[in-house]
Amino acid sequence: MNRISTLAAVGALAIAAGAIAGCGSGSATGATAQSSAATTAQSTTKSAPSLTIATYKTPEDGTLISGASNRTLYVLTADEKSTSAHAKLSTCYGGCAVVWPPVLASGAPAVAGKANASLLGLTTRRDGTKQVTYNGLPLYYYAADTKAGQATGNHLKDGFGLWVGVLASGKLAPDGSS
Repeated sequence: MNRISTLAAVGALAIAAGAIAGCGSGSATGATAQSSAATTAQSTTKSAPSLTIATYKTPEDGTLISGASNRTLYVLTADEKSTSAHAKLSTCYGGCAVVWPPVLASGAPAVAGKANASLLGLTTRRDGTKQVTYNGLPLYYYAADTKAGQATGNHLKDGFGLWVGVLASGKLAPDGSS
């Protein structure tokens, strides 16, 4: 009998110790859960695409690719297409990058519409930022395109070179009347 009483007492002490430890760690468990939720949110944010390359159709130019806010994306013909897995570094810096902002992404971009994921890539600019490429060429916005779907920079030649919109196929857009 003494042995049963001892086992019961040890069991009761173990249960009490577990209950006390559980009470003491309740906030730690809550903090751990909050920390875990924050980590999950951060990893979800990190794994979410930083940019989506989409498409839209124009009667003049065909199906063009677009970036943030459905703004048309362009290439500078001076940025010759690379034959390697990486595109040639951009030649548009300083004043050029003010008029023609590079399309930057912190992670792999996604695609929507008729954009082709296999044509997407990233190249590293001189400042270490990642510029999105399509079919091997660095992409840019045109500052004068202020509305979604504008393509006023298509086949525009300025002091920086010739700028051309990009079709979903990866080919350069025709010289439309936009």
